[in-house]
Amino acid sequence: MAFWSLNRHYRHIQRYRRIAEVLIKNGFGYLIDSLDLYQFLPLRKRFNIEPQESNELSRAKRLRLVLEELGPTFIKLGQLLSTRPDLIPQNYIEELTKLQDEVPSFEFESVIEQVEKELDCSYRELFTEIEKEPLAAASIGQVHKAYLKGGQKVVIKVQRPNIRNMIQTDLDIIFNLAKVLKQRVFTDEFLNPVEIAKEFDRLIKKELNYEIEGKNTDKFRENFADDKKVKIPKVHWDFSTKKLLVLEYIDGVKLSKVCKGETKFNRKKLAKIGAESFMKQILIDGYFHGDPHPGNMLVTDKEQLAYLDFGIVGRIDQKTMEEIANIFLAVIRQDEDKMLDGLLNLGVLTQQIDERSLKRDINELLDEYYGVSLQDVELSRIINQMLQLAYEYRVELPSDFILLGKSLITLEGVGTDLDPEFNAIKTAKPFAYKLLRERLEPKRLIKDLFDDIREFYDFIINFPEKLDKVLRLLENRNLRIELKHLGLDELISKLDIVTNRLSISVIIAALIVGSSLVMQIDKGPSFLGLPMIGLSGYLIAGFFGILLIISIIKSGRF
Repeated sequence: MAFWSLNRHYRHIQRYRRIAEVLIKNGFGYLIDSLDLYQFLPLRKRFNIEPQESNELSRAKRLRLVLEELGPTFIKLGQLLSTRPDLIPQNYIEELTKLQDEVPSFEFESVIEQVEKELDCSYRELFTEIEKEPLAAASIGQVHKAYLKGGQKVVIKVQRPNIRNMIQTDLDIIFNLAKVLKQRVFTDEFLNPVEIAKEFDRLIKKELNYEIEGKNTDKFRENFADDKKVKIPKVHWDFSTKKLLVLEYIDGVKLSKVCKGETKFNRKKLAKIGAESFMKQILIDGYFHGDPHPGNMLVTDKEQLAYLDFGIVGRIDQKTMEEIANIFLAVIRQDEDKMLDGLLNLGVLTQQIDERSLKRDINELLDEYYGVSLQDVELSRIINQMLQLAYEYRVELPSDFILLGKSLITLEGVGTDLDPEFNAIKTAKPFAYKLLRERLEPKRLIKDLFDDIREFYDFIINFPEKLDKVLRLLENRNLRIELKHLGLDELISKLDIVTNRLSISVIIAALIVGSSLVMQIDKGPSFLGLPMIGLSGYLIAGFFGILLIISIIKSGRF
């Protein structure tokens, strides 16, 4: 156990060093001190922190290069950040959306080894064949076509060897760096790197568990059981584990090829099927595909639309669905009050907001579409403008809503590629009206009334007990208020630097004094008539003295 802990600590140090070197290479050397990474740099690199050539590129582009160079975990972190235009500026979003999760496939022998390890038997006992050439490869796993003993065609999704250990190491480091960033850089409450790290940890661990993806697939299959225009693959649970997923093979053509006009399918019909199926997901089911790009959809010979890869899904509750429906209808009716209410009801205010200014900006947004036919309203443009307003006014939106916005933008792009006359808002209109009509049904109103009464009753009943607990804590002097001094860690870090410099100065002085005393003794090996031990002491003291002087000069504080 101790050896494993030591090995893990060594891997962390090596990874920290790699991160520091990549930051310096891409012109982010000024972050080394803020992130406490200076200690992990090799001695020869501590005096060349900021290469000038990196500064020719924009900061956003250099950030993308850093994430790409640091590998799969950081690429996925960048992809997550690219879905948060409510938190980071648009120029960073544009760069981070270019991050691609494409890596070379791993060896077929490793695929077989992983399959047999997960199934605890020879793969030939269950499969007649697993095709050597992968259908797709990504950072976490890759997909192969295979044949079960019964003759059924399936696809198997296999995780890369040791990917979990590598990602866990990176997650530990990301959490540590996020804490430092929160304390030293992002001291306001709006952008919280620790919360982003927690969300990323939750999402990537879900992707690492193929059982969760299998359950997501089953849920979608159940939701579309009565829809003959949409097809969802069946999960073969007898052969699936956390690291291995076996699914029904669906014969079809990638929607990306259909979008390019390489087939003779009815593209207008497919655009309508895709839009209606997605609106059903967000406004009826409250459970939607989080990455509906053309590569994750197939078209069967019956012109069915097949959804694939349910590793990323979003969930929205009834209240959120109704707010989204209200926003759709507010855009259609040019109603800035309803749109303002919808945006504020969806988000969390992180500071005092000027509602009058926000309402004015929403009014200007809607004025762009005044007199414009519904056919000419672009959903993606409206979503991007809303997210920009959320960023400017510090309205923190739920992550699933941001994922929904990204998915809707992707959907509109795919729909327009298939059908130039496609309009997502027009498709959403009947679904939004249906959802809001259901809200006004007598049965629903009675249920909502009883729910409100029950919540109020619970509050009244529990209030005396909660108040009594607070009073008891006050009486027993056990009520504590925690105060956190922002910036104290940075002060401590600076004190550490000062203390280290003083310690080195004392050591240098001791070496000089000790060497001077040794020089008075004519014993031991000598060089040019002078004692070697004394000369060595002077050389060591001189070396550390030069390093100390360089460090002080580079700090700019002398």
